[in-house]
Amino acid sequence: MIYYWSIYGSTSKNPVTCPKLFDPEVRGLETFELSKSFYRGSWGTSSSKLAEAPWNFDLNLSRRCSKSHSVSSEQLSENFYDAKCPQAMSIIKEKVDKFVNADRSIAASLMRLHFHDCFVRGCDGSVLLNSTESMLTEKEALLNKGSIRGFEQIDEIKYELEHACPGVVSCADILAVVARDATVKLGGWSWPVFLGRLDGVVSFADEVNGSLPTRLDNYAKLVATFAKVGLDAKDMVILSGGHSIGKVHCGAFFERLYNFQGLNITDPSIDPSFAAFLKKQCPQTNPFGFTALDATNGTFDSAYYHDLLTNRGILQSDVALLTDPLGVEYAIKAVSDPQSFLIEFGQAMIKMGNAPGPAPYGWRKHCAFVEQKPC
Repeated sequence: MIYYWSIYGSTSKNPVTCPKLFDPEVRGLETFELSKSFYRGSWGTSSSKLAEAPWNFDLNLSRRCSKSHSVSSEQLSENFYDAKCPQAMSIIKEKVDKFVNADRSIAASLMRLHFHDCFVRGCDGSVLLNSTESMLTEKEALLNKGSIRGFEQIDEIKYELEHACPGVVSCADILAVVARDATVKLGGWSWPVFLGRLDGVVSFADEVNGSLPTRLDNYAKLVATFAKVGLDAKDMVILSGGHSIGKVHCGAFFERLYNFQGLNITDPSIDPSFAAFLKKQCPQTNPFGFTALDATNGTFDSAYYHDLLTNRGILQSDVALLTDPLGVEYAIKAVSDPQSFLIEFGQAMIKMGNAPGPAPYGWRKHCAFVEQKPC
C-alpha cells in the first residue's frame, strides 16, 4: 500500500528518529535468570485463584542480554519487574478491574489489543502508536480503524506506572498483562505472563493486511496466518475461543444471514431458530449494530465451541474451524471438558506473547508515540 506512504511524503520504512536503546541499568536487564515458577493454589474461575499448571514451555535458564540489547522470547521472565517495579502487576490489575467494572465489554477489547499487537511486527506495542506526518500506523489500517479500542485505558495504566516507576515498564508488557487480567476478570483462569518485552519504534498500516486473520478466512488461511507468529493449528483453534467475550458488527456476517453465496438466502448451515434470532438482532437496515459472538457473552467460557457444534456460530472464520477434523476434535474437547479449554487458552496466550518484535526500541514513556532522542 505505497499509496498511504505517498500521501505522507515518504516511501521509507526506516525510523526517522535516532532512538536510544534501553539502558540495562534502568530496566534491570544487565543479567538475569529465568525462573519457571508457577502460582500456587487451587484451579478455579475466581480471579484470586492462581495455580501451578502444566504450561509446558521450554523457557530455559540463565540467558544474558545480547550486545544489541534485544530481548528474545527465551529471555522473558515472570518476575522481570520484581526488583525495579514490584507494584506493577497490582497497579495494572486494579486498573483493569476498574475498567471492566464500569464496562464489561471493554475486557474483550483489551484482550484483542494484545492479539492485534503480536500478529503485526510481534509483541512490541506498535499497535498503540499514533500516526505521524511520515508514518501511517497500524491504528489506521482498514482492519483496525473503528474496530479496536482500549487505547485510553492503556494510556491511563501507563500514566500510573510512570508515576510509580518511571522508565521501567514497557507498553508491550502492559498489553500482555492487561489481556490476562481482563480475561480473568470475566471468568477465565490465570496464566503466568513472562515479561521483559521491548517496545517498537515504528508501526505501519500496510503491514496489517495479511498479518491479521479476517472474518472470511477459511481453515487453511487461518492456520497459515497463525503460523506466521509461531502458532500451530491447535493454538489457532484454542485462541479463537477468545471470541467467547466478544461482540461483532452485524454487517460482518450479513453475507451469511442475507446473501449467502450471492443468492439472497440465509446460509442453510445456520440453525433456523438462531438465524431468526440474528435477523431480529441485526436487521438489514442496521449493519453497524452489535451482537454477541456466543451465548454467554460477558463470561469467558467454552460456550463459543458449543455454539459452533450446534450450528450457532456467527462469523465465517468461526464456523470454518469445524471444516477440519482437528478443529472438530478440540471443539468437542472444550465442550466436554471446559477446564481443559481454560488451561490450554492460557498456554496458547503464553506462546503468542513470545512473538518477538523485529525492531526493538526499548521503553516508551508514552505508548502512543516515540520520544525523539539525540543520536
